[in-house]
Amino acid sequence: MRELVFLKPGLLEWQDRPDPVLQHPEDAIVRPISATLCDLDRLIIRGEAPFKGPFAIGHEAIAEVVTAGAGTVGLYPGQHVVVSWHISCGHCHRCNRHLPNTCASHPPGAMYGLPVGGAWGGLFSSLVRVPFASFALTPLPPGIDTTHLASLSDNLPFGYELTVPHLAAQPGAPVLILGGCGSIALYAAAYAVAGGASRVDYVDTDRHRLEIATELGANAIEGPPRRSHGAYPIVIDASANSESLLSAIRSTEPEGTCSSVGGHFTDIALPLMEMYARGIHFYTGRGRGKPNVAAAMDFVTAGRVRPELVTSEVAPLEDAPRILAEPSIKPMLVER
Repeated sequence: MRELVFLKPGLLEWQDRPDPVLQHPEDAIVRPISATLCDLDRLIIRGEAPFKGPFAIGHEAIAEVVTAGAGTVGLYPGQHVVVSWHISCGHCHRCNRHLPNTCASHPPGAMYGLPVGGAWGGLFSSLVRVPFASFALTPLPPGIDTTHLASLSDNLPFGYELTVPHLAAQPGAPVLILGGCGSIALYAAAYAVAGGASRVDYVDTDRHRLEIATELGANAIEGPPRRSHGAYPIVIDASANSESLLSAIRSTEPEGTCSSVGGHFTDIALPLMEMYARGIHFYTGRGRGKPNVAAAMDFVTAGRVRPELVTSEVAPLEDAPRILAEPSIKPMLVER
């Protein structure tokens, strides 16, 4: 088999590796058929994140089951599945609390595509071993086109997590999204619109992303972040920009929720007195992943969220080193 290795900013290559084998009855071996970059991967490839190569990159993919271990349930060769980005067991005290992104059975941060919490390989690889596969893999409906669905591993359910549950608690609430990092902000806009927000304001400086946001049903606001954009009960920072993060916090109404998807790799002084006085509920993290995959997928299969509007290009997986060396916002690499 081969895996796609990030060597240094702007340089990736295919490298040969031994084929993975089942190491436990609950393992499966899968073959990625549609893979893409997370927003973090784009920052890494552009040299804007503190991760040094070489390592196998990629943690978003739809795959085909090649072999399912004797201890798996509901998996069979040829089945198309979503591969969750995190490594998790599905039965520890954290997984049982719907927090598999912090699974207690594996080293902290364990995931595909990054040198964190062990060497698990990347999801651009031609073959991947998936531990605890019955939990980690989510079957897709038979016959569904997988071309634009690779981000069901991470960015699509993260967009759902940032918006839909909050809108369920506050039906019709307006949502503010500060974009700039890449696709998560746009997926969040799509889910906010589909989730019934009365208004979705999307702030960015990039004309192309603003056009996508408009097509998704958001109100596009071009320009740098203001000190405050008003008072919103639901605010999302997906900018990888410190000024946008501060703007997001200051734009959150009293007892409102402000979430940041990360991309901030240095310490930022937060206006804690302001946050305290207004009672801001602040979250930052990698997203829960698996617990939101099925719900996020339901929006897609129902046609309420259209990830193809965010896809920037579709290319053969073979061409990944060239396509990803200067990555567009959301390239989909598919096995022909």
